[in-house]
Amino acid sequence: MAESGRALTINWKTVTLAGVRTRGYTAANELVDVTSDDSNGWRTFLATPGVRSMEVTVGGITENQVLLADLMNNAGSGALVVNLPTTTGTLAGTFMLESFGETGEHDGAVEFEATFQSSGIVTFVAGVVD
Repeated sequence: MAESGRALTINWKTVTLAGVRTRGYTAANELVDVTSDDSNGWRTFLATPGVRSMEVTVGGITENQVLLADLMNNAGSGALVVNLPTTTGTLAGTFMLESFGETGEHDGAVEFEATFQSSGIVTFVAGVVD
């Protein structure tokens, strides 16, 4: 199933981030190498990852100064909920704002970039297929 990039939205607390132009997420599973002499020279991993994580990135342009101040003031502190509704379902979890930066200004609107890192379990709930 194809998915439009506009279908993916990111909510900061209960507010959808306005002016987001780019957004994405990356899921990671840190594998645990348990290779031993009994592996006959083949690398072997545990069946369950050691650490699971998710990174969410956004970039865009907004005139919402309250949102920008909230992002900047909360960088690196406090657990925040980020929801990623997609056409196939919704990813949800608690994320920490790892970094936030402003990259320019255009007629009162500010370009920004932000990266969020998961803290705890991230869930996926399948959506209804039309």
